[in-house]
Amino acid sequence: MPPPGPPGSGGGRPASAQTLGDEERLRQVVTNLVGNAVAHTPAGTPVRIGVGAEDGYAVLEVADQGPGLPPEEERRVFERFYRADASRTRATGAGAGLGLSIVHSLVTAHGGDVEVDSAPGRGCTFRVRLALLGPAD
Repeated sequence: MPPPGPPGSGGGRPASAQTLGDEERLRQVVTNLVGNAVAHTPAGTPVRIGVGAEDGYAVLEVADQGPGLPPEEERRVFERFYRADASRTRATGAGAGLGLSIVHSLVTAHGGDVEVDSAPGRGCTFRVRLALLGPAD
C-alpha cells in the first residue's frame, strides 16, 4: 500500500504542509479525529491519515472504511453533545459527544475549517484546512 499522499490524491508521497498554530491544540485535533475513527469503526478497520497542501491550504485528512453516516447525522457531527447512533460503535459506553465539536472549535480558532464527507457503507473522511505558512510568516 502506498504511503498517504496529498489529500484527494489517492496515495503517493507525503507533501509538506506547514501552518502556524498552537501545537498542543493541533495535536488534540489529530488525536480526536483518529480516536473518533477508531471508536466508530469495527476492530481492524484501516484508518488513513494524509497531509498535504492544496489551493493555498495545509490539509489534513483522516479517513476510515467504517459504516459511514447517513446525511442527517453527517450534518450534525460537529454539534456539541451530538452522538450518532450508538449501535454503530464497538466501544462500550459512548463518549459525551464533544470530540468533534472540540475539533471544530479548535480548527475555527486557528482560522481554518473542517468538514466531513461520508455515506452509509463507505466510511468517513474528515478534512481540516488551515492557511499554509508563507515566506513572510
